[in-house]
Amino acid sequence: MASYNFDRKGDFQMSIRWNMGSGFPFTKTQGFYNQLQFTEGASTDYQTENPDQVGILYSTTRNGGRLPYYHRLDISISKTFHFSKFSSLEVNASVTNAYDRANIFYFDRVRYNRVNQLPIMPALSAKFSF
Repeated sequence: MASYNFDRKGDFQMSIRWNMGSGFPFTKTQGFYNQLQFTEGASTDYQTENPDQVGILYSTTRNGGRLPYYHRLDISISKTFHFSKFSSLEVNASVTNAYDRANIFYFDRVRYNRVNQLPIMPALSAKFSF
């Protein structure tokens, strides 16, 4: 993280933050099976029932896989306007994930689909103090 003040009072400031981390461990998938729900208890006919859910068979090696590395850059710039001794307005503009890195959030095993975290996300805010 780095910050820079454009003036001596600290009313005009820019900050950047780069965050990096190794991928989280996860347990790999061995396979899938049709998961019976036994909605009628012991009298459920397991030979003719058509299962509507998929069960997952996990590897015997717990946390044997690792997700990809994570990194992102966040940038913000803020300016404070002083109107009087007791009132001020702080305006802040920021961008999260400035270079649009596709960081994995989780992997949907059943649909075999990768779900990513935040895309480029700009934000603008204002805070009035009195």
